[in-house]
Amino acid sequence: MRSDSRSRDPGYDRRQAKLRFRDWRFRVRDILAAVNAVADYTDGMTFEEFVADARTRDAVIRNLTTIGESVRWIPEAVLSTHPEVPWRTMRGVRNVVVHQYFGIDDTILWQTVRGDLPHLVPLLEDVLAS
Repeated sequence: MRSDSRSRDPGYDRRQAKLRFRDWRFRVRDILAAVNAVADYTDGMTFEEFVADARTRDAVIRNLTTIGESVRWIPEAVLSTHPEVPWRTMRGVRNVVVHQYFGIDDTILWQTVRGDLPHLVPLLEDVLAS
């Protein structure tokens, strides 16, 4: 066992500590990967097909959760440097899909998939390039 005092702290979670110190650029790449995964999962689908396909819907919700969680770990200095990216909204969507899973409005979810997520790609690529 490590003698590090943190390892004896019942509130200390080594996995969380490693996540906390992961470079923020990886978080932005995680968001891009999630956005691209959602696009791949829903490519060619109609709204009706999406609503009827529980697996795809669940995969989309999982990726929206990943997006929101990734934003959580990006430093405030980075977030404030790029106000054109809807960081707060991205975190908010995560909170909705996690806490109101069975009450998610499919129309809003579809609008997020088709209308909102595609616009994030160039914004996030600009963040990585800066």
